Amino acid sequence: MYQKTTLIGRIGEIKPGYTKTQKPVTQYSVATSKSVKNKKTEQWEEVTEWHRIVSFNKCAEIIRDKYEVGDLLVLEGELSTHKWEDSNGTTHYTTQLIVQDFPKKLPRFFTRDGHQNTGSNMPAGNQSKNQLPPNVNANPMPSFDSFDDDIPF
Repeated sequence: MYQKTTLIGRIGEIKPGYTKTQKPVTQYSVATSKSVKNKKTEQWEEVTEWHRIVSFNKCAEIIRDKYEVGDLLVLEGELSTHKWEDSNGTTHYTTQLIVQDFPKKLPRFFTRDGHQNTGSNMPAGNQSKNQLPPNVNANPMPSFDSFDDDIPF
């Protein structure tokens, strides 16, 4: 059996480094989000999940050199869970996505501050490398009842 996971999200933090054998490795976080309706308040809320991602070799170099915090990516890889113990002897589990192929950078339909892109480039240095990405969905998702049911087939 083969396991494949696909994520579409924005880069949060990038930590480049090297393995013990001096091969490039980059650990980075990716935020995915969705809008859900709060049953108590009837308001739409954004729920964000953070994912740990690891890339090696040339893929790690590309992430380190070409991508930055806030970039929207499509990532495909294999989930891997590691078991480890801390200094107190407590067992922990960490799940991460191992990305072997180069992530696909999606075009920026929205700028990093959440406004619609008008085609002009953002000024350089508008966001620091350590700043977390903004909320992806500034507008709440409409309910299914508001969609038009006139389907032409």
